[in-house]
Amino acid sequence: MFMQKFLIDQETFIGSVALKVRDMEKQLAFYTDVLKLDILNEENDMAFLGIKGRKAPLIALLEEPGALPSPYTHNGLNHIGFKVKTRQQLSEFLNHLEAVNYPVLETLDYGYAEVLVIKDPEYNVIKIYWDKEIKTEKFTQENRPLDVEDLRRVSSDKLEQLSVKTVVGHVQLNVSDIEKSEAFYKEVLGLRLRETDFRSVRYLSGNDYHHHISLRHSQILEVDKPDDEHMGLDYVTFYLRNEEALEALKMHLDDMKMDYFYNKGKRILNVDDPDGMHIWFRVIEMTV
Repeated sequence: MFMQKFLIDQETFIGSVALKVRDMEKQLAFYTDVLKLDILNEENDMAFLGIKGRKAPLIALLEEPGALPSPYTHNGLNHIGFKVKTRQQLSEFLNHLEAVNYPVLETLDYGYAEVLVIKDPEYNVIKIYWDKEIKTEKFTQENRPLDVEDLRRVSSDKLEQLSVKTVVGHVQLNVSDIEKSEAFYKEVLGLRLRETDFRSVRYLSGNDYHHHISLRHSQILEVDKPDDEHMGLDYVTFYLRNEEALEALKMHLDDMKMDYFYNKGKRILNVDDPDGMHIWFRVIEMTV
């Protein structure tokens, strides 16, 4: 009898990313003053940042002063993509970055999105982007320079506060074996692989969004595996809309005979990908 392939609940999306950092003070200054996030909570050596008016954080910072450097792979993190709701907000963000004299490394037009690229003080790459209203079955990505002057003309205002609609739109991971990682995120976690004309990067999503996770091969990761001792990525969290969605994932992992951590009371589940990166799933009231 044919068994239907497991697909994760379609309301699933990337919720937050946790980073191991050496200098909490410097990193907090960046994420509050430059990225305009609010500190939602601080406890021990951790800080949770997001947007006031939303309960859930977008970024967690874990201070590890003795963490080992990971300059090329950032412990598996290629970049974090913060999605703003409108082109006007992206324009205001650009004005804000220029006003505080923070270096913008690249400005890109991917065809489906306009992107500003910056790095935090510990060299984690941040992409701030706005999605164009383009819906296609096949995912295509162009790589053109952004018309910065046209973007500037959208608004003369500087960003003062992020909209509550701002989210972590996607995360790109560096992986040692792209075929093995694709199989994990698709067959084990139930994400949907987007059809593309190129195979150097794999794009997967919980629904019809262009991607929540993308995978890029890194030769360095073949010998320098992510672990809990290095700076950079600590974990990625997906948000699920209800306990039924989490239970369905748990049952599927049981069927696949996967190792995982599960806490029913806290409504969380953790499973590690083939490179040892921690992927969390958490039930939370959807606010976006």
